[in-house]
Amino acid sequence: MTTNNGFQKMRDGSGAGVMDTSKYEGILDGLRKEFRQGKTKKEAWRRQQLTQLVKMVEENHEKITAAVRKDHGGPKIRGLGEMGSHAAAEFALGNLSSWMADEKVTTPFQVSPTFIGRSHIRKEPKGVVLLIAPWNYPIELVLTPLVSIIAAGNCAVIKPSEVSTNSSEVLEELINKYLDTSCIKVIQGAVPETTALLKLQWDHIFYTGNGHVGRIVSRAAAEHLTPVTLELGGKSPVIIDKTAKMASVISRVSSGKWFNVGQTCIAPDYILVHKDIQEEFLKGMEEALKGYGADPKSSVDWGNVISSRHVERISSLVKDTKGKVRTGGLETVDTEAKYMPPTIISGPSLDEPLMKEEIFGPVLPVIALDSMSDAVGIVNKVCDKPLALYVFSEDQKFVKSILDQTQSGGVAINTCVEHFMNIHLPFGGIGPSGYGACHGKHGFDDFTHHRSCLKQDTLIKKDASLPPAPVPEKMYDILIKVTTTGFIPRKYRGMTKHLLRGLLLALLLWAVKKMVSHAP
Repeated sequence: MTTNNGFQKMRDGSGAGVMDTSKYEGILDGLRKEFRQGKTKKEAWRRQQLTQLVKMVEENHEKITAAVRKDHGGPKIRGLGEMGSHAAAEFALGNLSSWMADEKVTTPFQVSPTFIGRSHIRKEPKGVVLLIAPWNYPIELVLTPLVSIIAAGNCAVIKPSEVSTNSSEVLEELINKYLDTSCIKVIQGAVPETTALLKLQWDHIFYTGNGHVGRIVSRAAAEHLTPVTLELGGKSPVIIDKTAKMASVISRVSSGKWFNVGQTCIAPDYILVHKDIQEEFLKGMEEALKGYGADPKSSVDWGNVISSRHVERISSLVKDTKGKVRTGGLETVDTEAKYMPPTIISGPSLDEPLMKEEIFGPVLPVIALDSMSDAVGIVNKVCDKPLALYVFSEDQKFVKSILDQTQSGGVAINTCVEHFMNIHLPFGGIGPSGYGACHGKHGFDDFTHHRSCLKQDTLIKKDASLPPAPVPEKMYDILIKVTTTGFIPRKYRGMTKHLLRGLLLALLLWAVKKMVSHAP
């Protein structure tokens, strides 16, 4: 099973301390006041904020990209990974009225015997949301959840990552410039500040990051019975059988793995490939890496690991491997420069840290299988509920067999990562990879309380559904038949249905006969 020991060690040495919460209690009280006055509940406010967010991205995409490249390095196209909130906000604007509308539902006979009672579901905001963001996509993973928070009519406190400092500074500047700061606040800080914020009572907490911190967030939320959305990770496998189209496999696995130097929660973590095509796959991946030149460190297209400590964490996984380093390795690692070369390792042991820890970096283990029937067992042993699972195959029966025998937050067939781009699909994990979902309508629902409403009949039905005391014993027999057992025993219901159909048919034939007999 996947562990987060590497991430836990990094947090344990981060200098976490106790911080007074009073600094933030006033901020939370102010946001609650705004919420209770109904400001954020109005559709006009939601639309105005979403429109401003669209404008913010359009007018500042260059600034956002520059900040992200200062934190992560890499080519300018890396900035596109931070722009998803633009499409998310436009999609929300196009659907907001229908999302907010009351949803009518059936009122059954048992509830309203007169059929006059009416039921509906109100879509109400939860209140004040705490959004704790990660460093790997420091703009995208703030603004896209924020779209859902705003669309649902909530206030928000945003805690950006203290690791991606340039992006966090730009984020605060832009939010303060474009959005309503009486309802949306940005609080900078590190572990002490986050710990203090988690002591307060929020109406919902949204956290993106690793499982170790996810457990800390969940424990803090449990103190106040606060609902939580966790977007975590795990070891997302890639399964490749002999029917897969190798050119597509190489291109799409390479793109999904090496973008942002492997620091993507749904990046391919390890490969399971049939032994007959393993060498073809490895050589194809090695050939694809030539696009970064002989020395990726000097390539503008290769970014950096976010910090020296993360370079050390990833390097320790490579150092302890029993597999064969096909490309990359430890020889050219530069901790101070935050450089880790793209590294492919064939044949690692399932029991070593490389196959137990979420890698979250530019290292790709490859395991050859004698039979693809072994893939399910390995996936369920290594990480039984990853955030994503990828299958490359043209055999639909094989694909179905994999899906039927595994679990994951999401699945992509014959590609990697791209399911994240479909705003109509929910994005989220299952179990250790997280729970709750964001994107589109699913994100709106995540931050919305679906309030059940019944308006009962007072025109015909005057009394309560249960008769007033004293209640005769025989009333139970009548009501249990109305609500539970029915008046006709189950074994006779099919026969009764046929008899009723026969009776109706006979009546119909009789009516036709009468009409014919009276015809002139």
